[in-house]
Amino acid sequence: MIGKFISSKEVKREELEWGSLAWFSSPDASNAKEGAGLVSALRQGGLVIYFRHADTGPAYQEQGVDLKRCETQRNLNDKGRDEARQIGAQFKRLGIPVGDVLSSEFCRCRETAELAFARYKVESLLTGVSRSPEAAPKRERAIAGLKRMLATPPAAANTILISHGYNLWDAEGFHLGTQGEAAIYRPDGKGGYALVARLTPEEWEPLPSR
Repeated sequence: MIGKFISSKEVKREELEWGSLAWFSSPDASNAKEGAGLVSALRQGGLVIYFRHADTGPAYQEQGVDLKRCETQRNLNDKGRDEARQIGAQFKRLGIPVGDVLSSEFCRCRETAELAFARYKVESLLTGVSRSPEAAPKRERAIAGLKRMLATPPAAANTILISHGYNLWDAEGFHLGTQGEAAIYRPDGKGGYALVARLTPEEWEPLPSR
């Protein structure tokens, strides 16, 4: 994230912390969808699908990050590019309608969006924010912005958000442990929302098309 360059020891510690939070992310029984039921809900639209960007390989220390220069950032690797393309292909196979596609400013998110959905708009509130105390006000704005996006019913189809692991952790208290993983939400039209499902990149393909 911008302004926070973490050591390998810090990465391992934070991965353990994120992993300890992951179990809180299961949808409750009244909202959970899977299999054919999930495909039906996705085809009907009205959902907000939050993706962590596709695979970049292990995290490393990003220094001198310039959001306008991809070469200064951690970017998708070949696996990640293939994941993004496959996600897009599965949306087409399953007949899932796509409305707005909003992306973080980071190149790994924009490339994920372009390869999966062939279009996107940059949304700065989805951009990763420094973990430093000085960045707390900006982080709070990003949290509030993400919660508004998750609570906003799409005008048509499904809204796609492509961002980072930390952003959802900050807003919802759990981590998408796999790069390219999706958390699928249903806005209730009253300012709230509920988690419907989580899918890793590999879990789209087994979904039934009929």
